[in-house]
Amino acid sequence: MSSETKDPNERLSKLAATFRDLEAYVHEDKIRTIHYGIGAIGAEVVRSLLNSPEIEIVGAIDASPAKAGKDLGDAAGIGHAVGVPVSFEPESLLKDVYADVVVHCTGSSLSEVYPQIMSMVSAEKSVVSSCEELAFPWIRYPEISQKLDRRAKETGVRVLGTGVNPGFVMDLLPLMLATATRQVKTIRVTRVVDVTTRRIQLQRKAGVGLSVLGFQQAAGAGAVGHVGLRESVMMIADTLGWRLDELAETLEPVVAQERRKTEYFSVDKGYALGLRQSARGLVSGKEVLRLDLEMSLGAPDAHDTIEIDGQPPIKIVIPGGIQGDVATASIIANCVPAMARSRMTGLLSMRDLPLLPYYRPKTNGRDS
Repeated sequence: MSSETKDPNERLSKLAATFRDLEAYVHEDKIRTIHYGIGAIGAEVVRSLLNSPEIEIVGAIDASPAKAGKDLGDAAGIGHAVGVPVSFEPESLLKDVYADVVVHCTGSSLSEVYPQIMSMVSAEKSVVSSCEELAFPWIRYPEISQKLDRRAKETGVRVLGTGVNPGFVMDLLPLMLATATRQVKTIRVTRVVDVTTRRIQLQRKAGVGLSVLGFQQAAGAGAVGHVGLRESVMMIADTLGWRLDELAETLEPVVAQERRKTEYFSVDKGYALGLRQSARGLVSGKEVLRLDLEMSLGAPDAHDTIEIDGQPPIKIVIPGGIQGDVATASIIANCVPAMARSRMTGLLSMRDLPLLPYYRPKTNGRDS
């Protein structure tokens, strides 16, 4: 005979308790985050996640002595304290503070930030990073990719590089659109960005104010130019199974035809307003992928355009384009819950995540 009680009221009471326990289990633990790098993008992510009812910020790290010891709210320009001090020493914080995900926003070069990311992974923490070269690193950095993937799987965590570009506009979004067509022959993405009101770091990255010779020298040294077009081309080609014979890149200045003045720069006629950059993927001498990017002061007709030659052909235009800083921070913030809860381990790209909105901001005191 079963030992289960036959009293209906008692059974209902136990069932209600079970549901309460389940609800408590589901909502018991917030996702705990550490924020590594409190620059423009890192601060924007902090501002985004402070509104999330499922996120608890438990730590912050920045290499700037001016920010060390400050409250994260002050360092991120929030306007009020959040009770989290900014640490100058990452090792002890990563080791001693429990967190599910580290939001990493310190640099574009994978070879330079690799030790930082490896230290987080070794501390058994998943990583969402704004490092552009981490968006699809397997072909360009096979050794680093293998090491990160192996270590992340050993510690049971995940590593993701993402942002608006690379990470979305010029790679993931075209791939999503390609699912609505067949027999894809070519893909072309054009992104035109007016950097007039954007942060000074981006304007410098675009070469604003340099002479043509200075632009060419800075480009040769890797001091100007967008990082990530190559990664976007390789992500699209690899996903579609296109084996590229050649990946060609060009980078040139957009030259001012008249004097221009901004908050940060005064640009004389004949000097650089910004850049035009392209990455082209070829198969048997034929161009199958082309990504064109312009970032310049006063760029006319700012927009994002995706064109796919398939059956049926697809063309979408986003007037004004997707604003880079806010979108990058939003994408990172939206990926934090997925990185905390995914059952996958290892080094991932955006194509590995389910295409759902993860982030639920708080609206008027309620979950939206």
